[in-house]
Amino acid sequence: MTRLPHIAAALAATVTLSLAVSPAEAAGPPAPAPGTHLMIDTASAPSLTTVQTWQAKSPYAAIGVYIPVAKATDDRYDKVQANLTPSWVSAVRAGGWQVLPIYVGRQAPDKCTSRSFHYVSLNATKAAAQGRAAASDAAASASALGLSAGAPIAYDMEAYTAGCGTRALRSFYGAWTEQLHALGRMSAIYGSRNSTITDVASLPAHGFTAPDAVWVATASGQAQTASLPPLADGTWSGKRLNQFNLGVTRSYGGIKLNIDESAVDDYVWDTTAPSVAVSDLRAGTTRRRALVSWTGSDPGGSGVARYQVRTRHAGFGHRLGGWGEPTTVRATSRRIGLNGGAQWCVQVRGIDHAGNISRWSHQTCTSRFLDQRALHASKGWHTSRMRKAYGHTVAFAHSRRRELTTGPVFARAVGVLLRGTGTVEVRIGHRSLGTVSGAGEHWVQLPRQRHGVLHLRTTSRHKVGIDGVAALT
Repeated sequence: MTRLPHIAAALAATVTLSLAVSPAEAAGPPAPAPGTHLMIDTASAPSLTTVQTWQAKSPYAAIGVYIPVAKATDDRYDKVQANLTPSWVSAVRAGGWQVLPIYVGRQAPDKCTSRSFHYVSLNATKAAAQGRAAASDAAASASALGLSAGAPIAYDMEAYTAGCGTRALRSFYGAWTEQLHALGRMSAIYGSRNSTITDVASLPAHGFTAPDAVWVATASGQAQTASLPPLADGTWSGKRLNQFNLGVTRSYGGIKLNIDESAVDDYVWDTTAPSVAVSDLRAGTTRRRALVSWTGSDPGGSGVARYQVRTRHAGFGHRLGGWGEPTTVRATSRRIGLNGGAQWCVQVRGIDHAGNISRWSHQTCTSRFLDQRALHASKGWHTSRMRKAYGHTVAFAHSRRRELTTGPVFARAVGVLLRGTGTVEVRIGHRSLGTVSGAGEHWVQLPRQRHGVLHLRTTSRHKVGIDGVAALT
């Protein structure tokens, strides 16, 4: 993939010179297998005019570009990128092509290759530090070009002696991916089957973080990704690239380019927002704290990186306030504190490693019961202490038309904690909302939000106890 110095000029010249094209090349690339599309990569980014012509005339849907590399570790031999600018990237993407950033930094340790490179250290600890540094440099370079996190950054590791420096290279590859993830980016690694990809395929089994995508140089002529030894069947599903042709000349719209061709799984590019499911909270609780939890999934494949949580709350019977500023977390649960009578609502959304943001989840709410001692009691009620009761007290009545009332409330649901066998009517203002009876927690749902004084009125002569009341607005 990397062009050596003595052939760099000749390859660069293929953009403008009229070259003889073989019948196979003239016929164009093979059709990609279902679920994949075609990508080109060239030593230097073509002019925007060339790309736009090819976008209109060719079967390709993506282009790989070599992004700037720190001078101390730059191993791109023909790295002239006069055309590669943020505006070029923006225009190419606007024309319908995805853009894959390629980073060519340090190569395999000195003893593993006969060519002259900036080398990865044979010391695993140092190699990991070099991998992290490369990832940081690559992420900054991609961001400066406006290359979105919807594409992985591919590390180009040229062929080396199989089995050489494996421990150090695994450390390097794992650290490259871990650092890109920490920076909110996806990772890919490119290389030959016998060396780079063999070592990459072994990363999970040895406890190292695997890249999100794997790009295999096969030169097989087959535009498919299903069978790419040494990758085991089913691994990196939907996240494979196969460089099936190297150094072919194609012509579209009268413009020739010398290119490498790859088949790319459609899901290599993560442009799909994740989804988040939040567990429903109980409408009412007697506890001082409640736990809300959520799960995230990312069909685009880059994985959920973090979540944003927003809340709103109100005191007993008050309207809920507006949503507060979201807080960003990596956790998948949160504990909330509740004062007596308070209500609290939450929504969560997810952000994946590609920067896609989900919609806010459905709103889930809970309220803490207000102890009955906070209510105004008519005659006929007496308070009994009970160790297992909410607030350790219960208000009891033995006859009809005994009331506990609150001040004006807004409510769309009212909860009552009862003891005994009697029946209680729930009213807001002059409107009866229904009755509840029997020991336990009972809720009355309203067809719409109501406003007025809340009345809890006994309707039987059976003994009934009221332990607390809650309102959701």
